Amino acid sequence: MVEEALITLQAGGWSALVAPAVGGRLFACRADIGGHTRDVIRPVPLDQPLEQAIRFAGSYPLVPFSNRIEQGRFRHDGVEIALAPHPLGAPHAIHGFGWTRPWQVVEQSDRLATLRLDCEAGEWPWAYSVEQTFSLSAVGLSVSLVVTNRSDTPMPCGLGFHPYFPRPPGTRLRARVMDHWVLRSDCIPVGSERALGRFPFDGHALLQTGLDDGFSGWTRRARLDYEDWSIEMTASPGLDRLVVYSPEFAPLVCVEPVSHVTNAANLNLQARRLAGWREIAPGMSWLESMHLLARAAPGADGA
Repeated sequence: MVEEALITLQAGGWSALVAPAVGGRLFACRADIGGHTRDVIRPVPLDQPLEQAIRFAGSYPLVPFSNRIEQGRFRHDGVEIALAPHPLGAPHAIHGFGWTRPWQVVEQSDRLATLRLDCEAGEWPWAYSVEQTFSLSAVGLSVSLVVTNRSDTPMPCGLGFHPYFPRPPGTRLRARVMDHWVLRSDCIPVGSERALGRFPFDGHALLQTGLDDGFSGWTRRARLDYEDWSIEMTASPGLDRLVVYSPEFAPLVCVEPVSHVTNAANLNLQARRLAGWREIAPGMSWLESMHLLARAAPGADGA
């Protein structure tokens, strides 16, 4: 059973559940805020069939790319790469491979868990390893990703995190972004435009529903404000793009720190680099991280 394979972390008023075998996914993260236990991450319901339960809950790593690669195809150094489409993004490849594969536990304590994923060359023609570390403290949760290229040629790569947050009535998002990615109906960007005035992420207006949008020029800080508490996110320097997903059919919002523009792999070389698509030299590593904290709103009971 999944429950038996979960890792429990605890620190101060914070707790977390990690599922190494289920895509290295964070199943839950809770904090005692103002005398109340709050779900910092939308928890995976353990009483539902696994495939259904994880669909819109938890948080998972995006590696070695985030979001979609059009038709699952791109060229790198003159070689055509063909990736299998994922049912959730078909006909495109989506979100990399880390979220669909089992990870191994390499270190564990009351407050920390490090997982490892070793991927051999296959449809992604580079061998690489990833370590994901969940570190809990009395003030918040940090999650880091380190990817290492084990091939003898440079490996293209993108990184990110895909957390699902609760979105009760009255939720507001505060985030500073510069440019909005203009998308086709299948979420592939076709250009960009200034985001100012089009997306009220100023913390005053209610969070819009129906969003599935990406942004550049993000300051790597975001905050979700609820009635009497808030969640604050900070991301490391390489995760300076943001994807916001706020569907109409469920009370959730994803605020995803990512390294590159969707489908950056299919841009020309100069545009790829500007869009955040990277290469990792043989034997080298790349580290990025996300940090979450939560606090009571000023004046709330217990604040």
